[in-house]
Amino acid sequence: MNQSKTSRLTLGIILFLLMLLDAHITRLFDYWDKGANVWQSQLLLLVALFAAKSYSKRYMIWMAVAIGILFDLYYLGIIGIYAVGFPMVVWMMYVFHSLFYQNMTTMFFSWVISLTLFQLFTLGIQIGFKLAAFDGQFFVVKFLGPTLLLNICYFFILMWPLKKVFKLKLNYF
Repeated sequence: MNQSKTSRLTLGIILFLLMLLDAHITRLFDYWDKGANVWQSQLLLLVALFAAKSYSKRYMIWMAVAIGILFDLYYLGIIGIYAVGFPMVVWMMYVFHSLFYQNMTTMFFSWVISLTLFQLFTLGIQIGFKLAAFDGQFFVVKFLGPTLLLNICYFFILMWPLKKVFKLKLNYF
């Protein structure tokens, strides 16, 4: 886990660019789907899942806080939802480290659970501060379902390249 400053800086820049790319992909799907469903791209969290195996907990959590604050400021105008949500999910990756990184199959299911908890957590914050109304059917069918589908596709498309980039020695089963 002893990564060079250049490596950490590179990862930080990549995470920032992924934050921007996620927003654009989410908007693109909204345009294509004409707002019928919410397809929320989470490439940032996927890369964080793979990076958490190789980078220190302290670095990754601070990076998640910084990216979360930038996300909140740029897209929401209030600090708190993603500034807490991103680090919470990254912290969870370290708490359950031995479970998440047994093999690629457990990593996949950890990804699905992490993504679901992230969506529930950020929704909970929005409901708690009365920033959003809650409709369980809409959330599950129109938001969580499409979001999980999109991000599960990301996982299967990117698992091999990300495994190589972060030099993970995990079997598939």
